[in-house]
Amino acid sequence: MHACLKLEEILHEIFSQADYRSLTIFARTCRLFYEPALNAIYSDLPGIEPLIKRLPQDLWSANSGGLVIRRPLRIQDWEVFASYSRRVRSLRLRWFASDVQFYRALSSPPDPSFLMPNLRTFTWHCLSTRSAGLDTITAFIHLLLSHNLAEAHLTVSEHALTVFSDLGCTSLRKLVIQSPNAPISANVTEDVICSHSALKSLACGEITVRALHHLSQFPSLSRLTIGLGDDVPSALAFAKSPFRKLRYLTINSKSIDPCLSMLKATNWNIRCFHHRMDVAYDPAGRGALLELLPLQLSHESLKCISLFSNATPRLDDDPITDPLSLNPLFRFKHLRILEFSGSIIPALDNTGLLKLAEAWPQLQVLIFQQKAGQYHVPRIDLTGLVLLLEHCPDLYQLTLSVNAIIDTKAPPAPPISTASTNNTRITSINFCNSPISKAAEVAAFLSAITPNLRETSSWTGAVMPDSCGTVQEYQRRWDSVAEMVPVFAAVRKQEREACIMRTQAKRHVGRK
Repeated sequence: MHACLKLEEILHEIFSQADYRSLTIFARTCRLFYEPALNAIYSDLPGIEPLIKRLPQDLWSANSGGLVIRRPLRIQDWEVFASYSRRVRSLRLRWFASDVQFYRALSSPPDPSFLMPNLRTFTWHCLSTRSAGLDTITAFIHLLLSHNLAEAHLTVSEHALTVFSDLGCTSLRKLVIQSPNAPISANVTEDVICSHSALKSLACGEITVRALHHLSQFPSLSRLTIGLGDDVPSALAFAKSPFRKLRYLTINSKSIDPCLSMLKATNWNIRCFHHRMDVAYDPAGRGALLELLPLQLSHESLKCISLFSNATPRLDDDPITDPLSLNPLFRFKHLRILEFSGSIIPALDNTGLLKLAEAWPQLQVLIFQQKAGQYHVPRIDLTGLVLLLEHCPDLYQLTLSVNAIIDTKAPPAPPISTASTNNTRITSINFCNSPISKAAEVAAFLSAITPNLRETSSWTGAVMPDSCGTVQEYQRRWDSVAEMVPVFAAVRKQEREACIMRTQAKRHVGRK
């Protein structure tokens, strides 16, 4: 056996890429592989059933409803259980009333170290609104949290989260709280998060102003995703040195005012800022936000701005805003990601896109996607894409509407492929609400600037022109573009190679 295969670190990397069947073969093949293979098999479990099945078969049985515990665990059973549970690093539990027997049977180990002592990530899915059985799983979870748990992902009802709020875990570094069916009371969320001051990352729903003040003093908090209600005071003020380590901030709110209040409360040395506005359609408020960002956010550290508005405008509302609203953002010289999605999108033409590209030459992701409101014919054409790629050579993700209607009298000539316009990073483009007439001409053009383009998407949102039949035809043409670009790119490469060979041959003849 090669000496490298005797290193635990290398075996861990190999086994982490293997599937279950391969791991079982590894475990039976060599004694040296046995422990690392078992560690990989049991490192991430979708429930506790795989551990129960390792116990003697007189302890459990299987029926149509799942596994049934037939007798209490003896010390020998716990030793077997511990030999496997110590390998678990991540556990995902879903609440089913029928599983109460499992939690009851496992809630009295001889020693807490018998019950997953190396668990680091815990995921709990419980949307129950009833108390029956929750006290049993609470006791079980309490044992899990008595170890060095680092991450908790909770998809829970308010009632279930209330249960979790009584379980302190000082080692917790990352906490995610989601409630898909109904929003959780901000007061209940406050009770949970305020007892975990060691958090580095928090994502949750709406929180109280008091909880916000607590979070501002968390010494290690670097990532924060929260919801803000309309009760946030306009003159919000934090204690000295708030959010010292914060680098990634996401604010979800129904209107713009809570977001503005929070940003005004202090200066922010963050790398990424995201804001989602779910209810109010407020282009003027969005403009106020764009003017405020360079006043409150560090010009040097900010790398990402993502703004989303989910509100549906009225028929007389225009979702396309003044392109000059982007001007304040040009102070952020190191921007790499810019996203405007939803119902409030700056209206850009080729000149505006060029100005954007010149301001942010390090741009890697650009997303301008209208998802609501009336349809507007894009003002950017294929020539605008050339300008964008020429000034943003690192761009690898692009979502943008362009007008690809070809003028038959003056079709755009594909640009001469150069290092400044030939982007090999882009393999997929979302053309959003882009009209297109001649797929072959567009594909020939794009093959000169994005030769590795292999996939296109278009017209996937709610914004539609008058004719649905037109949309279907546009989609078909964009699909054809994705199929033809590799062909044109291959032909261009062959032409270049043939030209180089002819030039070299002429030089060789001239020397003779």
